[in-house]
Amino acid sequence: MRDLRRGAIEPDLELDLHGLTRAAARSALRETLRDAIAEGARCLLVVHGRGHRSESGPVLRDALPAWLAEDPHGAAVLAFAAGEAQRGGATYVLLRRSRP
Repeated sequence: MRDLRRGAIEPDLELDLHGLTRAAARSALRETLRDAIAEGARCLLVVHGRGHRSESGPVLRDALPAWLAEDPHGAAVLAFAAGEAQRGGATYVLLRRSRP
């Protein structure tokens, strides 16, 4: 988890959710996770921002854990962790290794 938080695990893919509505961000995440799992990716970086421009706070960041647990990709998500200060508005997602 420490390596994940520090960004020591290089992301295979990056998804930027800036400027998307909650519904569009959820859809983009689902599609990217589907593709990442199919490609055998190990780590995904989800850039969601800090929520400074949102009246109700960090909407996307707060919704992310529930979205990551959803079917059909929830079982493939091994762990996730917020990036440290240098990646303040991002979350690293570690995916399970696919079995041959």
